[in-house]
Amino acid sequence: MPEEALLVRSDDIIPFRRRGANWFWGSYTAVYLGIAGAAYREIVRVVRERTPPGFAQSLAYHPDVRRQVAEMSVDLQAARLPTHHAAWLSDTEGPTPATTAALYRAKYFVGEAVTRITRTAMTLGGAHALFKTSPLERFFRDGAVAPVQFPPRDFCLASLGLLELDLDPKDVLPPMKSASSESGPRSSAARRRRTTRC
Repeated sequence: MPEEALLVRSDDIIPFRRRGANWFWGSYTAVYLGIAGAAYREIVRVVRERTPPGFAQSLAYHPDVRRQVAEMSVDLQAARLPTHHAAWLSDTEGPTPATTAALYRAKYFVGEAVTRITRTAMTLGGAHALFKTSPLERFFRDGAVAPVQFPPRDFCLASLGLLELDLDPKDVLPPMKSASSESGPRSSAARRRRTTRC
């Protein structure tokens, strides 16, 4: 890659990620919220129009279908609120810790909600929803990756926990042992001990 194509070079990527979180990660959140909304609208259309053979009413009249559509509606509305709040904070406050925390909350919640909504839509759509010609098949596939699309769900929760508890990431032990003995929050103390002994 040529040098002129370089966007950023940094020894510490964390400030860049925080400054650009609104478009860097917030954009993924909005995309997955859109998938959840599209899946919800499509399954509502499907159950209203589909009448199983031998019945006089569409699937929309079945009480289990109505309950699951209601749960999807709750999930969708609940996912919109933290997304809108994070966008509002980003517009009014900029890249503050509160904004970053709100973006993590929104990405985590939307990721969980879109997987539930698209899975339920696929179930309600039945075998027809599995066909490539069905939009539900695509929504299900797209929604399934929401929790792993960066920032993934565990990263959101771990980072949100640090922000909520006002902890410096450098003071927290890494979850796994590093390949280098000179990395991690304990390395500077270990180096000091070795220097003192010499």
